[in-house]
Amino acid sequence: MPKVSVIIPTYNCARYLPNTLQSVLRQTFTDYEIIIVDDGSTDNTREVIEPFVVRFPSRIRYIYQSHQERSAARNRGIQAAEGEYIAFLDADDEWLPNKLSQQVPLLDEYPEIGLVHSDVLLMDHQ
Repeated sequence: MPKVSVIIPTYNCARYLPNTLQSVLRQTFTDYEIIIVDDGSTDNTREVIEPFVVRFPSRIRYIYQSHQERSAARNRGIQAAEGEYIAFLDADDEWLPNKLSQQVPLLDEYPEIGLVHSDVLLMDHQ
């Protein structure tokens, strides 16, 4: 069982997904699974994700569902999750490499904490 289930709901975000996935794969904390829930995308999301699933079959799972909005996609990811902790990552966002290595120990050390979050850095296409 992985320590963390990273749930990535996506809807027509194919152009962002490679960077999003790479940001998880670059984590210094490595005990995680990635669950991508495609909420009925009409772009080439499946084709963009496929090489990642093929390359990391034990780490990345792809779930397709008809379009039901982001909350339904997150809930579907939670249902499929096997990890002790759940981490949400939107399909157009990226993580810094040490995000999980900083947050997981806090959750382990302080079990009364139900949620951790971090600050954000805003970036544009440049």
